[in-house]
Amino acid sequence: MPSVNNAQEPHADPPQRNRRRAIVLSVLGVLLLVLAAGSWYVYRGLTVPVQQEAPTVEVQVSAGQSVRSVAAELHSRGLIRSARLLEWYARVTGQTGNIQSGYYALSAADSARSILQRLTSGAVIDRSLVVTFPEGWTIQQISERLDARGIVEQQQFAQNAVMQQGYRDLEVLGDLQDEQDLQGYLFPDSYRFEPDSNARSVVRRMVNRLAQNLPHEWQQTLAEQGRTLHEVLTLASIVQAEALEDDVSEVAGVFWNRLRSGWRLESDATVNFALGTSKRQPTFADTYVEHPYNTYRFAGLPPGPIGNPGREAIEASLDPPDSDYFFFLHKNNGDIVLSRTFSEHLAAKARYLD
Repeated sequence: MPSVNNAQEPHADPPQRNRRRAIVLSVLGVLLLVLAAGSWYVYRGLTVPVQQEAPTVEVQVSAGQSVRSVAAELHSRGLIRSARLLEWYARVTGQTGNIQSGYYALSAADSARSILQRLTSGAVIDRSLVVTFPEGWTIQQISERLDARGIVEQQQFAQNAVMQQGYRDLEVLGDLQDEQDLQGYLFPDSYRFEPDSNARSVVRRMVNRLAQNLPHEWQQTLAEQGRTLHEVLTLASIVQAEALEDDVSEVAGVFWNRLRSGWRLESDATVNFALGTSKRQPTFADTYVEHPYNTYRFAGLPPGPIGNPGREAIEASLDPPDSDYFFFLHKNNGDIVLSRTFSEHLAAKARYLD
């Protein structure tokens, strides 16, 4: 056993080693603090909403918009804490290409991660508007309603509601020449459009709706009759303007008989179209206006439709009923009175209207 006198004290660490240990511990401490702070920054930035309560705001994401641009927009609107953090998170999770275009209702009370989830799942809001065009409406009336609803500017629609090369693939427009207006070919119906829609796409939808509502085998029927679709739509537009709800077929029969017999149609609706008026009974002087659409002056059909007819008027004009009536009038209660001769018509007028 060594003697007490021979025992040695442990060697003390050199000062340099102590300094190294202190530095290492300090660095580790700093790294831990940075890691903790970074973790809190990421956690807070992705999972903690900017506000506890906040209203929703509408945000548009355009087709092809980058995740960086989207994140910057969200940050500028006060919806997320950090644009860079959201962009980084989208990249590391492989979601940069999954963001879908559209309009979103987002809130600062939602976390950044939940907002990104909505953007990638396509949880868009429906901003579409339902707009209805009554049967017989003209291009002018349609364009005014589209403009009033914020769907298409009136001038833009009018400029695109004419035949052009971009519509040559639409079979029902085959009778038209370039720059000829599409009056009669814009089917009156209820549609759902997005605000600020493309004018040409709106026109195409309305023309396609016409094609969908034409009677089955309409082309064969026209070929057998020796008529064109343009002629049928022109007649249908007059029938639409002259008939009431329950007598479309009867009115079509009267005008068809007049056409086949070479008579003037003598339609008040065509006079109103020529003059830009809406009189129930044009004056005698009105019927003498020199205008190609005035069917009191010119026999046969006018150059084109005076409005956009509905399905019933089109079907009645494509296949009119057999009858021997050449005149009609409406009583004050709306009932139709049909006559075979002019003398019968005058008698009916004296009895029911004068």
